[in-house]
Amino acid sequence: MENNEFNNNENLIAERPTFLKVLCILTFVSAGISSIMALLTPLIADRLIEFMQSLPNQNEAEMADAIRVLTAGWGYYSLLFVLSAASLVGAILMWQLKRIGFHIYALANSAALFVPMLMFSIPFSWFGILLTAGFIGLYAMNLRYMK
Repeated sequence: MENNEFNNNENLIAERPTFLKVLCILTFVSAGISSIMALLTPLIADRLIEFMQSLPNQNEAEMADAIRVLTAGWGYYSLLFVLSAASLVGAILMWQLKRIGFHIYALANSAALFVPMLMFSIPFSWFGILLTAGFIGLYAMNLRYMK
């Protein structure tokens, strides 16, 4: 009887919190889409540029930055794919309650945030920084459940 209680308590301790489940699912979706887009964008960059140029009232500076990124080539998008895949791996590990997943996720997403700035001298996005910092902070709140 005592052994049964111990096993039940052990399962309760190792149970994944709902909030962590939600964060991981959001990351699965966003990292999955980012990975796919990193592979597809170089293939459809010309069509995306044509579409963007057909839109009225475009800011010329923003358009020039977007075109520079879209024409960056496979090297840039391969790096984004690796970082997106690392983010996904980090989320999978956190889903399994492994603390190393947090570190992989935080490193990959922090790096992905600064890659366009470093490669193209494009101004950073406050929204991107806040979103990335927010998710890292929310995951950090769940570190106590990870081993």
